[in-house]
Amino acid sequence: MTPPSRIRVPKTAELVASNIRNRIVRGELQMDEALPPETALMEDFNISRPTLREAFRILESEGLITVRRGARGGARVQVPDAGVAARYAGLVLQSRGATVADVLNARVTVEAPAAGIVARRRDHVSCARKLRSWLNETATDLDTPAFTANFHEFNRMLVALTENETLILFTTMLESIGDAATAIYTRIPHPDDTKLAHKANRTRVLLADLIEQGDANAAEDLWRRHLTDAGQILVTDRGTRVIDLIT
Repeated sequence: MTPPSRIRVPKTAELVASNIRNRIVRGELQMDEALPPETALMEDFNISRPTLREAFRILESEGLITVRRGARGGARVQVPDAGVAARYAGLVLQSRGATVADVLNARVTVEAPAAGIVARRRDHVSCARKLRSWLNETATDLDTPAFTANFHEFNRMLVALTENETLILFTTMLESIGDAATAIYTRIPHPDDTKLAHKANRTRVLLADLIEQGDANAAEDLWRRHLTDAGQILVTDRGTRVIDLIT
């Protein structure tokens, strides 16, 4: 008979960190809100100062609080955001030797369905108008280096319109690395930059049209082809690994 595995009992600091963490993610503690003084927390949890500070270190490592030392110091709440997850995901991908191609291919798989999801929404016409309005406002930047940053904003807006928080989070994690790849690519001017910018803009205009028509399959197919083509342009001999982009 296999002996039962030992059950690990959480340390007191871990339990305290868990209590504060739950209050943050439930919205009971707001962004930049100061936690009570250490003496008050020690009394509330019936713990020592070293235990409390160990709990603080756990929460700091998770990006949930910042701690300032000194007379005017103390712990302040940092609400979790996708940027923290993106940075951590980047570190994991670096440690695993992931390539930029890996990430950009995954982005196609994760992000392309967003176009179909938006086209299937009951308010797809309104969504299309928002996308088209954005395109009209930024059309004057097509012949400038700013167009690449603008297009990433369009991508994020499209995903945001799905209102699927999980999809938004995953896409943000992948887009952050895609942004880094784009930044490296655009450091050196290319003869086809303007041509590619206008092509990318036409694709987005057509995507808005398909979403307005409610043609989910065509919208998703178009967006998948575009993301695939864009990824192939970004995968160059410079920065073939994620670590080459972020470090």
